Amino acid sequence: MGDQEQPQTNESEMNEESQPAGEEQQSERDDDRTHQSSGSEEEVGRLRDALLRTRAEMDNMEKRGRRELDKARKFQLEGLMRELLPVIDALDQGLDGADDSETAHEGLVLTRKLLLKALEQYGLEVVDPTGEPFDPRWHEAMSMQPSEEAEADTVLTVLQKGYRLHDRLLRAARVIVAKAP
Repeated sequence: MGDQEQPQTNESEMNEESQPAGEEQQSERDDDRTHQSSGSEEEVGRLRDALLRTRAEMDNMEKRGRRELDKARKFQLEGLMRELLPVIDALDQGLDGADDSETAHEGLVLTRKLLLKALEQYGLEVVDPTGEPFDPRWHEAMSMQPSEEAEADTVLTVLQKGYRLHDRLLRAARVIVAKAP
């Protein structure tokens, strides 16, 4: 009987030992799952951050592309406008030299008006600063002249009109500026 009792105690000891071992294994599995879960959460966080950054970068690229396209559309005619400025100057010179009574004068006036009207529809602005304060961004001073009638640094005479395209200078107005006598 002693032999039989011994195996029973061995079995009960084994059962007692197997329960803690099983609990340890379960605890290790839970720790692994927790570790895997936190690792997965970290990975999800990194991926979410990368996705948000990519979306923001794509939005910025789209906005930059739109701005550049708008700018290209706005200034696509700049070269043509620059080429037409001497034509406008020639019309102005023809008007200055023609008599007011001639029909040619009327034709030049109408031609100039039509040309400027067509170009203004695409953003061309004439810079004619007579009587305005001198602004080096838009005017080129050819000389200074003493004047008692005008304030110092005021445009007295426009020698050649300037032109802008959508607030971008195509050609500065060439002017004579007043200075104190």
